[in-house]
Amino acid sequence: MKRVCLIFVLIILFPVSSYSVEEIQIGYLPVSMSLPTFVALERGYFGEQGLSPKATQFVSGTLIMDALITGRIDVNAGSASVGHWMVESNMPGTFKIFLIYGTDNEMDNTFPIIVKKDSPYKNLLDLKGKKVGTFPGITSLALSKAIFRKFLDPEKEIIFIEIPPQNMVEALAAGQVDAVFTPEPFGIMGVSKGVARYLVKSPHQALQLKKGILGGVFSFNTKFLQSKPEVAKKVKAVCEKAVDFIRANEVEARRYLAKYANMPEPVALQIPLEKWFKIGEFDQTMGQPYFDVLMREGLYKRFVDTKQLYYRD
Repeated sequence: MKRVCLIFVLIILFPVSSYSVEEIQIGYLPVSMSLPTFVALERGYFGEQGLSPKATQFVSGTLIMDALITGRIDVNAGSASVGHWMVESNMPGTFKIFLIYGTDNEMDNTFPIIVKKDSPYKNLLDLKGKKVGTFPGITSLALSKAIFRKFLDPEKEIIFIEIPPQNMVEALAAGQVDAVFTPEPFGIMGVSKGVARYLVKSPHQALQLKKGILGGVFSFNTKFLQSKPEVAKKVKAVCEKAVDFIRANEVEARRYLAKYANMPEPVALQIPLEKWFKIGEFDQTMGQPYFDVLMREGLYKRFVDTKQLYYRD
């Protein structure tokens, strides 16, 4: 009887946690799209769900998608939709999308084209024969060509150069390229340093994607989703809570960009942002016209029905 009482006392004094901590591997890019990830990490949302996140920064969409499909990360939070479609075209069924970053119209101010502050260029036609820097990876190159093709022949009249994101502003300042097609925050960082100016703030508009632009997505590795469905639901809940925080406290949320995207706080407070959409909050056909444009560019080997790529719990 004394032994039973002792065990009872020990349980009261040193309670066993009602849930075990689950480690998850998360990858992200240091760009505005990833803000819900930064909010969730800073505000302890993962811990509230019994999750222990190991967050790894990647320098390109190609690298983060490679990590996702090989299982080195469980969650991509997040990267470009066009890179996801590339994977689906070549390796069907390897991921599911659970959060969207983009617009509900054809304007997108988060992926501009910048030039040197004192350059003579006035429009994209002026870049004929010039060097244009792009984010690393074949998908960024295809997107660049699709946009420039509305104005000139990108195969013959533009020289594209892939540049790591942390070097984009420096490459422009040094004259290694004449323009840069880049996701934010690198455009506004160039402007704030007095190095660059915007040539075109919304080059995506040339694609005339009237249903909206599915710019970035957060996704699960399918094997992770199948083996740990309850953990996946918690990750989704964490990211959606972070989105709610951004909607209610945008100024405070923006400050996290300064830390994770390595930018001055004044820049973080001004940087253009688009919208984050939870599953069910957007038209799930919006991505198809975008995919079709890039398929015509030869980026994809087979047709993908983008409506089938979304997570459903």
